[in-house]
Amino acid sequence: MADMCSCMVTGRLTSDSEIKYVGSSAMLKFSVAVGRYEKGQTVTSFFDVVQWGKAAESLNSRLTKGKPVVVRGEMRQEFWNAQDGAKRSRWVLVADAFGVQPLTSFNQEEGQGPKGRTDQFKQYDDEDIPF
Repeated sequence: MADMCSCMVTGRLTSDSEIKYVGSSAMLKFSVAVGRYEKGQTVTSFFDVVQWGKAAESLNSRLTKGKPVVVRGEMRQEFWNAQDGAKRSRWVLVADAFGVQPLTSFNQEEGQGPKGRTDQFKQYDDEDIPF
């Protein structure tokens, strides 16, 4: 049985996504910043993410800097030799086929939901409820 390091990250994109083609397969790269509080200070972690295939092509235009996103996938360690001869490595989150979900935020000031739709978030009076 092969072991795998699976994880889920929720954060904001640090820049617009970049798409490249490796042979006939699309490869989408982006980075996610995740903030947390430790001892009264905000600490930010950055995760490099790679998405492959048709999902990468469809997501590219929707992943722009500052947008919230949830990424689910496998952590993989990449190794290379630097120009000075030193061995280097980094961790990359390789997203599952449908492991990248852009999030929409609610505009609470105007009572609007995603894309400005208000019909789903209509306010009801107690008299409107049939029970």
